[in-house]
Amino acid sequence: MPRVKRIWLCQAQKLTFCPDCRKRFANETRVLQHLNQPSTGCGTWMNESRHRCAAPTGQNGPVVEPRYQPDQTHNRFLEDEIVSDVRSQGGFGSEDYPFENAPLFEDTSPFEDDPTPVVDDHPNVPSLYRGGTVFLDQFFSDEYMALRQENLYYPFVLGVDWELASWLLRSHLSMAAIDEFLSLQLELHLRTEMLPPGPHWKSRPLSTRVSTKRQAILYYRDPIECLQSLLSHPFFSSHISFVPRKVWSSSAQIVWIYEDWMSGKHAWSLQDQIPNSGTLLGIMLSSDKTNILIMTGNRMAHPLLLSLANIDSDIRSKGSLHGFVLLALLPVASFIHKKSCIHTLLSDRLVHESLDFMLHPLKIVAAVGVMMSDPVGNLRYCFTPLVAYISDMPEQSLLAGTGPKASPVITATHKEFGDPFPHPSHTATWTLDNIRQACSAADPDDFEEFLKVVKRYFLNSMHKPFYRNWLLSDLLIFLTPEMLHHFHHLFWDHDVPWSPVGYRSFEEGISKLKQVMGRDHCAVQRYIMGVITGTVPAKFLAAIRFLLNFCYLAQMCRFDDNYLAKLEAALCSFHNNKLAIITAGARRGSNGPINHWEIPKLKLLQHVISSIRNSEPIMQWTADITEHAHVTEIKQPAHAGNNQDYYEQIVQHLDHRERCSWFDIATQFASIEQGEGGDDEDQEDGHEPDQEADHTIPSHPSVNYFEAANAIASGTVLSTVHPHRIFASSTTAFRLVSSCHSGSRLMKPHKSMAYLTYSLQLLITSFTLATQQKDGL
Repeated sequence: MPRVKRIWLCQAQKLTFCPDCRKRFANETRVLQHLNQPSTGCGTWMNESRHRCAAPTGQNGPVVEPRYQPDQTHNRFLEDEIVSDVRSQGGFGSEDYPFENAPLFEDTSPFEDDPTPVVDDHPNVPSLYRGGTVFLDQFFSDEYMALRQENLYYPFVLGVDWELASWLLRSHLSMAAIDEFLSLQLELHLRTEMLPPGPHWKSRPLSTRVSTKRQAILYYRDPIECLQSLLSHPFFSSHISFVPRKVWSSSAQIVWIYEDWMSGKHAWSLQDQIPNSGTLLGIMLSSDKTNILIMTGNRMAHPLLLSLANIDSDIRSKGSLHGFVLLALLPVASFIHKKSCIHTLLSDRLVHESLDFMLHPLKIVAAVGVMMSDPVGNLRYCFTPLVAYISDMPEQSLLAGTGPKASPVITATHKEFGDPFPHPSHTATWTLDNIRQACSAADPDDFEEFLKVVKRYFLNSMHKPFYRNWLLSDLLIFLTPEMLHHFHHLFWDHDVPWSPVGYRSFEEGISKLKQVMGRDHCAVQRYIMGVITGTVPAKFLAAIRFLLNFCYLAQMCRFDDNYLAKLEAALCSFHNNKLAIITAGARRGSNGPINHWEIPKLKLLQHVISSIRNSEPIMQWTADITEHAHVTEIKQPAHAGNNQDYYEQIVQHLDHRERCSWFDIATQFASIEQGEGGDDEDQEDGHEPDQEADHTIPSHPSVNYFEAANAIASGTVLSTVHPHRIFASSTTAFRLVSSCHSGSRLMKPHKSMAYLTYSLQLLITSFTLATQQKDGL
């Protein structure tokens, strides 16, 4: 293996993580910085490990450290906050809280009792084959390979020229501004075309039955090439899994722990259905319409993003790592027809037609498989089922083919949305059977007649859904609950208006505010209970509280069966107390009080528990990252253009940016072989490459003050400085430091000292006096 590849593999396979919470970091320096943070609670790991080392070993020798440990800190803090919130009744009687003594709020989590989970890998282990390629093979395989043997930065003369060009191309400046700066016309962009390309962009004009104001054009890339680019990404090589597994809370293998997609029941079942030695690649898609620019009127884009469920969720959720790639720009057409219902029908069919055409290669691979290279250069026999499609409620109805009065994942209609019991699941087979019956009753090309028929089946006039021939993919599985739109928007659209307002700073209340984001929704959720306590009936308050508890518990990153039971009990408690909301007249519309619960998002909450069992925690399917990708993939490229031909300029800008990104990463790794990168041990992983972030590592070394304070207190290290300057408790450590200024004097008590504890004031005063006496001041 060439030296540059060997060095790259060594760097890419580094596993630097916190020994307590197992969170991954780019390098050891960041791990130490994380351990020194008092808020993490991981600083006591060194003390606990010292006690474990001092403890007697078993009969069979020392206990081997397990390769996996759960995130105990997150679960413990989350449960404590829920317990303290629910047990504080605020003066209400126990009859208002029928689930007060239920297991919902008891500390029965196995995470605390047995912190050593047992992992069982799937027996059908994927096979490895020789002949694959790695990231640098792609870099050295283009038409300019011979020139780059002499000049690594070709078509640029030196590395400094490339650094300037890279900054200009990623600075979101317009082409005119860059040309004016360089006075080189289009030479910079012409040189960019000579860089190694990523997946190629293509376009396809689409024909429609009804005329449109503009030609409907689909801009897309080959999904197999995009998937291969994710597999070959050097930053994901240490954070990608190919073998499904079962994680048990103990060796008894009774309680299943759900933590990511590869440890779920769905991945385990899919591995049983593919051939032996096959590799499972879970396809994740996300789409949503967005405005291109604020000042463009009705100009909208419909981006489709692609990701891989095999990548660890904590890595995939970091926007700076670009775990989602833009796969296509779905057409947004304006049809020329006098009826708006026909506009909606044609738009829905156009979206499914585009998805059906563009995702066809993934459907073939899901059926017969294909050989693909993994991050370390091995070939794998891969299969690509669709496991998650992240979208909001209207988009899910569009994809499922259901109407606005039906649930996309449950066979419940609008009259049944308020039922406290779950309805049968809405599977792909059930939907396709209804579509066939509707097509036999009316011709799909007779738009008006077909619309009348599909309303009886609660469908949206879609007769050829894109998922109909995608093997190993089910509508019930890949339409997962989404935290941002299904939880936070549910709270803002319903919980907030239900709560009556007495005193307010806004004339129409906070529910009328515009451009309110998910961060604002979370902020209101934190204090709404304290605001309405004492002004609403007890059961009204209980209903709001249990619904908030459900949404809060559902955001956990790890679950077991006990926590799922608590989640189910919280939803049941809401249904038991929700009548008080209608009794108080809190549900109101434009025409007065509303006496029903026809809320589609409320019915989706009953799908959460089954989704967690199949596809693992729903936090990994949140739209926060994909919504942010609309800015980096759509709005910023459009802003860098000249407000003409938006889609073509967005595609060109993204192509140039991707070429620069891949070229930058490749030159960094390849420069190691030429001696420009220093020693191997001194190289940083570049774990979070973001052109807008400063990745400078502090030159001052990180010190574990917990260990230092314990060493001084135990007498292991003799300290000549008195009084001691390092102090530590179980969760906090600090070191007192003074600047050596010649004019230092003991300051008079300042009013800010009133906010310090008395013992800390004595410590600071004693330390300052000792320092000044030592310096002879």
